[in-house]
Amino acid sequence: MKKIFKSIVIAIVMLSAVTANAHQPDISSFTLIEQPAGQWLLRLNASMTAFQYEVKNAYGEDSYASPEEFTQLLLNHLKAQIAIRFNGEDVTMENGMVKLGHATAVAFQLSGVPKVVDEVHVKNKGFENIQKSQVIFNIIKEGVDRDHFILNEVNDYQLNVSLLNNQILLSETPLNGNRTTLAVFIIMAGLLVFLIFKNTSGKRV
Repeated sequence: MKKIFKSIVIAIVMLSAVTANAHQPDISSFTLIEQPAGQWLLRLNASMTAFQYEVKNAYGEDSYASPEEFTQLLLNHLKAQIAIRFNGEDVTMENGMVKLGHATAVAFQLSGVPKVVDEVHVKNKGFENIQKSQVIFNIIKEGVDRDHFILNEVNDYQLNVSLLNNQILLSETPLNGNRTTLAVFIIMAGLLVFLIFKNTSGKRV
């Protein structure tokens, strides 16, 4: 447990080095990190303004009176708005920690992660109330090339990725799949109407 706690602290310290984007309320990061001995960590980075806005939106304008109360409400809010599945199985977010600042960092230990990870589904609606919110998602795993994806209102702040060889590949989400099916249906229906109209017109004298 001490090693796990130390890993969380290290991850939090790493997040203290932020870029200018970290101060923009509409931009945040959402990262899954494989730790030694098969442990996994979730870390989030966003501006304090963004976290405050979401907490007040969820719990009320006067919902906290101290940094400790804000921290607890923030952890509760994120746990309620984030869902993670590895290989189709839900994992649990535990031992949440917060480092407050203009750029605020949050970390959770993940439990229930399988030894071999083939697929990952993530949903993060923790910032969906912020206009034009963009969540930069990535996975850090030994032997796997780093890449990043965007969670936003277009994909309903969720997506699926597959880990194949040394790559992270975007998989079709149910939302995108439904849109594709609907688009195909509309095209086929339009073609059918066109053919019927054409055949009917050809029979006129």
